[in-house]
Amino acid sequence: MKALDKWAERIYSENDFGRGVATSVSGTIGLSTYLFFNDWVIALFGVMISFPVIRIAASNLYKWSQDRAKKKSIEQALECTFNGLTEHEKLVVAAFVEAGGTALTFSQINRLDLSSSAIESLVQKELLWTSVMSDGMSESFVLDMALFEKALSENEPAH
Repeated sequence: MKALDKWAERIYSENDFGRGVATSVSGTIGLSTYLFFNDWVIALFGVMISFPVIRIAASNLYKWSQDRAKKKSIEQALECTFNGLTEHEKLVVAAFVEAGGTALTFSQINRLDLSSSAIESLVQKELLWTSVMSDGMSESFVLDMALFEKALSENEPAH
């Protein structure tokens, strides 16, 4: 009886979504099979066969829904960040999009008619930072990749 109590405690204290769903559904399958066939051996095989399949399916479905929710949260945060940019900050981002990449050298930035306060504001928001180009000599500004992709998608024509 003590072993059964430990088993029941483990099942009900479990926070594994797949295991919880599999336990409930396979238990229902086992009970239904027993009531229909009145044979506990067939019911036991029904539980043993269905449990791992249901657990895998439920775990994968749960992981998929969690990943989808996380991705949606990230996209909403990026949308909020992009929509919160000032008009001058959006012009700076647009300059990167027009150039076709996330990095512009200091000389390229200086040739553009961009607000220095907007550039500094993006730096302070950690959406733009300074770096050194791969040649090791040219200093550059690098725009956040997610922000660049968001701005790029905003500029794409509707299909």
